[in-house]
This record gives sequence, C-alpha cells and structure tokens, in this order.
Amino acid sequence: MTDTREKLQLTLLGELGLRREGGTIPLPASRKTRALLAFLALNPKPQRRDNLCELLWQDTDDPRAALRWSLSKLRALLGANLASDRDSIELRRADLAIDLDEARAPLGNHGGVDPQRLQRLRQLEAGLDAGYLPGIDCSGSAGFELWLESERVALRALHGQLLEQLQQLSADDPAGAIHYARKRVGIDPTSLPACLALLTLLLRHEGRQQARQAFEQCRQRLGAAQLDDAELLRGWRQLSAATPPREERADTGPALQLPGKPSVAVLGFREIGGDKQSVLSLGLTADLISRLSRVGGLFVIARASSTRFAAGEHDFPDIARLLGVRYLIHGTIQRQGQRLRVNVELVDGGQGREVWVESFERARDDLFLLQDELANAIVAAIEPAIERAEYELARLKPPASLDAWENYHMALWHSFRFTAGDTEAASGYLERALALDPGFSRAHAAMSLTHFSRAFLDTGDDSSAEIDRALAFAETSVGLDGRDAMGHWSLGRAQFLAQQHDLALVSLGRAIQVNPNYAQGHYARGFVSVHSGIPADAILELEAAQRLSPFDPLLFAMISSRAVSLALQQKYAEAAELAVRATLEANAHFHIHAIAAACLELAGRHGEVGRHIQIALQRHPGYSRRVFFRSFPYKLPAQQKIMDSALARAGLPQGK
Repeated sequence: MTDTREKLQLTLLGELGLRREGGTIPLPASRKTRALLAFLALNPKPQRRDNLCELLWQDTDDPRAALRWSLSKLRALLGANLASDRDSIELRRADLAIDLDEARAPLGNHGGVDPQRLQRLRQLEAGLDAGYLPGIDCSGSAGFELWLESERVALRALHGQLLEQLQQLSADDPAGAIHYARKRVGIDPTSLPACLALLTLLLRHEGRQQARQAFEQCRQRLGAAQLDDAELLRGWRQLSAATPPREERADTGPALQLPGKPSVAVLGFREIGGDKQSVLSLGLTADLISRLSRVGGLFVIARASSTRFAAGEHDFPDIARLLGVRYLIHGTIQRQGQRLRVNVELVDGGQGREVWVESFERARDDLFLLQDELANAIVAAIEPAIERAEYELARLKPPASLDAWENYHMALWHSFRFTAGDTEAASGYLERALALDPGFSRAHAAMSLTHFSRAFLDTGDDSSAEIDRALAFAETSVGLDGRDAMGHWSLGRAQFLAQQHDLALVSLGRAIQVNPNYAQGHYARGFVSVHSGIPADAILELEAAQRLSPFDPLLFAMISSRAVSLALQQKYAEAAELAVRATLEANAHFHIHAIAAACLELAGRHGEVGRHIQIALQRHPGYSRRVFFRSFPYKLPAQQKIMDSALARAGLPQGK
C-alpha cells in the first residue's frame, strides 16, 4: 500500500525551516539546536554524540545534557526521522524532503525546457537570495564555524551553478537571461565565464554602451581583488569585434544640479520581439510617472523629457547628468503565450550601478487592468528600494556633512528597528534635519514616529506627553504638505494611541487616498481597524499591505495584526499560527511575543505560552497588561476583555 502522506519538508536554501502540508512548523529558538539540525541534514551518515558535543557545546559545563535537550526539541518536530542510540545520531530521509537535494539533482541536465522544472529551479534559486545558512552562527564553537564556512562556500558555488542553468534555460527570454547573468556575476564577481556570459548577452540584446559599462565594472572588481584582467580584456575584444555597433550618444549639455530630495526619471519600457512603442509600454510608462509623482518624497522628471532617452542606447551617467536626477527606471516587456513578463531595473545613474531589479509575471487578460496592477506593484517596490539606497549613500558620509534629506533617511532606518537606542538615534538625526530645514514635512512626520515609539514601546518618562508630541509633529507635517501620505499616516498612528479610533481611520484613509500604493498606510489602517471593532475589515487592508511590500520592515506587525484579527473572530488555531510566525520576523519586539502568548492561550496550546511571556519580560522588564493596553487601546471593552483574559491566563501581570 502506498503511503500518501506528504513528506516533511526541510529548507536549507535560505532561512532554515520546516513545513508539512503547506504549513510552517516553528523551529526552536535555540541557535545551537537549529545549528544541530542543519549539521545533521548536511551530513547524512550517523554522527557520534561525542563529536557533536565537541562541535557545538565545547563551551558548556555539561555538553551531553545540552545535546539531549536539543535532541528533545528536534524529536518533537522530526519524529521518526531523527534516529539515535547511546553513541550516535542520524537524520533519516524516508519521510523527509530536503530542498538542497532537489537543487543538486537537476544540475547537468540540459534537455528541453520543462516549464514546471524551470519554475521550480527559479524557486530554489530565489531561496538562496536570503543567504547561505543564515542565522545559525555559533561564535563560541570554533569547529562548527569552520564547518559552516565551508558549507557556505559550497552553497555559493551551487548558487552560481543554478544561475548558470537558469540563464541557459532562458534563451528565449533575453531579459530573464540577462537578469540571471547579472546575479551570477554578483555572487562571483571575479569569475571569467560569468563575466563573459553577461557581456555576450548585453552586447546581443541591450547594446554596446550597456555592455561596456558592465565590462568596466568587471575590470574594477578584478583590480580590487588584485587579479590579472588580461583574459577578460581579450574576451571583451573578441566579443566586441563580433558584434555590430549599436550606439547613439546623448546630446551633450550642461549638467543639472540634483534636487534636495531623491530624484527619478522613468525612461520607459522596451517590448522584446514586438512594437517598441506598444500600447502597454507607453501606458505603463505614463502610469508609473503619474503614480511616482504622488509619492511626496520623490522629485520625478516629466514624461516629455525622460522618454527622449532609451536605455541601452545611451550611458546612464549621461542621462542622469542631463536630466539632473540620481535614479533611472527602465525595463522590458515580453509576451509568452498568454503570459506577460515585465522586467524592471532601478539604476543609480551617477554610479551606473543597479540598485534593484525585479520581474513581474501576469496573465494577459484585460490590458488596462493589467497595466494598472503592474504599475501599482512596481511603485510599491521601487519606493522602499530608493529609501534603502538613500540610506546606504548617507551612511558613507561623515554625520556633520549630512543634509536634511540624508539625516531623514538615516533616521528612518533607525526608526523601524523598534529599540530604545534606535529611537533616540533617529530623534538625533531628525533634530539635525529640522534645524537645516524647519519646513521639511517628512522630518516632522518621522519625528512624530519617534514620540509614538517612546509611548508605544514604553521607553519614555511620560507616555501621555509623548503621545501629545506625536500628535503635534504629525499635525505640523500635514499642515506643511497635505499631499504627502506619510504625514497623514503619522497622524493616524498618533490618534490611535490617543484613543481617537475614528479620527485615526479617517487620517489613514487619507494617506491611502494620497498614495494608494502606500503599504504602511494599508497596514496602519488594518491595525487600527482590528482595535476599532471591525477585525474582518482589517484583514483586507493587512493582506493588501503584505502584497504591496512582502519584505517590509513592519512585516512582523502586519502578520501579528492579522493574528489578532482572527483571534477576535474566534479563529484561534489560525491566529496562533500567524502570531508565532510574527515573532520569527525581523524587528519583532516584546509586544509581538505577548500577542503570540495570548493567541496560543486562546488556541489551547498552553505548553508554548510560557516561553513567549518569558521573552517579553526579558526584553522589557516591568512589562505588564497595563503597558500592553496603553500601546493597544481597544475601542470595544468586550474585545479588550478577550485579550486581557488571555494575557492574564498566560501569566502577564496586571501592573500598577
């Protein structure tokens, strides 16, 4: 009889993880326990207990007891897959599927393109973008660290092989092939075959200027590594001679000064294998410019000027200099049967380097709905990419030389880390930004956020005064620029802490009206809706936020808010799953662990509750239900009672 149970799935490509039947199984919080799981998975033969103790617990008083404790945690997750006796331990694979095994299997098979195989290869490669075995470093275990470094080298090599195969399998998709070729060079910048493969594709499909730019970057990387570039130069000359010239220089003219705020020009989209000026390419370009113009923190060049320049036919530095912008957006459109792929690239024009690249695939249904959906998705991804790039530029400068916008971007990075120290660092940068430009509306909005954080995270001396200051700065921001979504967003958040739920929903609605693609606006409206007695409405907003910004720094809060919404709708099992998942996301603070404890208590998973309460109390000594409900005020007493009762049973004290 065939066993139809779905195998337990172990993820080693990217973040270590376990799944069964589509659901995530939370891993133990212990770093060494997760390290043990990875080691056993990557070493399929039985491992001696003594060796494991020496590898991971050399710095522990009782290594065998520590190993037994970790094994007990893993056995609860792995069941019969974890076999052990007095001397050895083995991870068996009878009921276990490991993505790394799957990634290694197809290599060397260069037959016809199987769409399902191609899609799975893309998924496996994308997993490696999260890093090579991240989050299991054990600094006190030298032997394990040496082993981990060697495995990471092997995974990097595997990543390069996957990218090479994807590049070859994308022969009918030039933009996709170039995308994978660029990534291949990115992970191994000194690989001659990778560099030449990229140059070949660029010469063939995007022109000599783009290829020369990439060639110079490859030479610089070889020079930085103190490697001879003779072979690269010889290869470039051969490729260049074999490819007919396709260059047009941009008109020369005076360079324009960069605006104070981040500046961008949309160069347009080129349709591969079709009309270069198709309805979709023209419409998507116009929609992008229109939507980006509604983002208060950007200076956007008008379409009549930016679309004069075609990417691939002019140098990016020339275009950026003539238009007076830092960032350039361009892309390609390719039709494949009933599917359509749009590849988008954000370039730092001054440095001629990629800042962000992404592909969007959609079904070819209603053309105008498709255009609208793509424009929304691209804008939602580009805005945070520009913010990250601005932070990286500002980070390299001495603090005294930062201008108002650079101080603002430094502050923003600290603001979303949600620690007391980061909040104070953000406040210092914003004070300097406002001293340089008192009318800077976004700096006022961000300063509102620092006061909000002091009250929300209970780090200020007087929470009521912090809420008042958060309101005042947000109101000033809206008064200075009512067309910037961030001002309305900061006002809505401050109004929520002031227990003005209805006003908060109005302000957050205005933020979304100003910028429909504002992921944090959708999140905040969903979050406030949860606590305003309309948890079912909140789900739609929270899902929209996560769809618009799947890697948002507030992702932990989006997931946690969905958990609370489900709990208030008595969907306790689903709520508990999401609440625990939220604690595993970056930037999750002590409140998120309290919410997880409450949802687990409501779901009857009592054995898991204590750990989350313990973490919350460790991270914020003196934490209590009084602090919790000051940060999460409920409009309806009946709903607050549900959470209060759950937190009390979980062991969170009432507080004074």
